[in-house]
Amino acid sequence: MKYLHSLYALFIILSVSSTSSQDIIIDSKNDHEKAIKAVNDGEILTLDKILQKINSNFEGRVLSINLKDNEKGLFGWVYDIMIIDINNKIKQVRVDAGTSTVLSVVSGE
Repeated sequence: MKYLHSLYALFIILSVSSTSSQDIIIDSKNDHEKAIKAVNDGEILTLDKILQKINSNFEGRVLSINLKDNEKGLFGWVYDIMIIDINNKIKQVRVDAGTSTVLSVVSGE
């Protein structure tokens, strides 16, 4: 089982090695337009500002970023950011998109 986890982590690393930390995964064009409007209206911070905070608090490399609006149980927008740390551990960091406050950190193997 540990072999499968290691293989999965390696697959993630290899598959995103050409991915820029500026990439955002958004489900549809409509969602993309909503996100741009939210930035322009001042509802959420730009990705650059969010990543400045993440990079100052977590050592490692950003693998993926997912922006969600009206997340169940939360009000407003959240960024789910997947990071591989300096010890090759995957972390999912949930960040309030309006304030850059880290809401949770989930570590994986």
